[in-house]
Amino acid sequence: MRRKDAHQKEGRLVIRVGLFHAANLAENPVKRACSEDRSVSSVGHFLFTLCRIEPLLFAVDHAHFLDPIPSRRRQTVPKRDNKRRRVSKLKANDYGIHLLVGIKGPRAWKVTIYRDGRTFNRLFSFSRYGGRDAARKAADECRDQLLLAHLPKLSRDVRQRIIATNTSGYPGVHYRCYTGIAYWVARTTLRNGSSVTKSFRVEHYGYERAKELAIRERERQLDGIGDYRSFKVVEGERRLMQLLVENPALEITGV
Repeated sequence: MRRKDAHQKEGRLVIRVGLFHAANLAENPVKRACSEDRSVSSVGHFLFTLCRIEPLLFAVDHAHFLDPIPSRRRQTVPKRDNKRRRVSKLKANDYGIHLLVGIKGPRAWKVTIYRDGRTFNRLFSFSRYGGRDAARKAADECRDQLLLAHLPKLSRDVRQRIIATNTSGYPGVHYRCYTGIAYWVARTTLRNGSSVTKSFRVEHYGYERAKELAIRERERQLDGIGDYRSFKVVEGERRLMQLLVENPALEITGV
């Protein structure tokens, strides 16, 4: 408020000075003749004064928008009813099954399986299947069917995929040069997230020989870790093992 009053007083003062100066020149011909010889005329001075008034008036009119004090106040936003469904996860061993909770409480089980860029979604509502337990039983059966019908790829097949940054033409084999020393490196990520790495110095073996040794080392690393189904989460692998125990007739490779 004090800032707004100061801007108003300064604007009125500039207007009075400009009007007084123009009236004084109009009444006194001597001063008016002297002022005509100056580089800046009285009209130009008055226009310059008006140019100063405009931003001051603008600052006065919009002082309440520029005041930082109101912006510190917390603005209350009216609450809206969020009617969209939200997904609530249960225990970690319930692989691919989630409980859908609405405004009035739990209402359905949802099965979600991701495979090779595809998503399989199935919904089992309590009202359709006659209760929560019956819907869960149907969701378990659907999840197991999707799991067996769309098994993850074998780890060896996944590791043989060449990524965009690979320049050697062989997966897991890379050329590196550190501080002027060149290497061919064979690297394989293990099941627990750690990695096995072995390098071959070009200066010792030569370029082609070092590359050949790195390729052989990569094959040896793959043979050492074995082959398995590459689930992104461990719960999927555990559920697959449970199905194999419950149904010994199932024949699944890579388990």
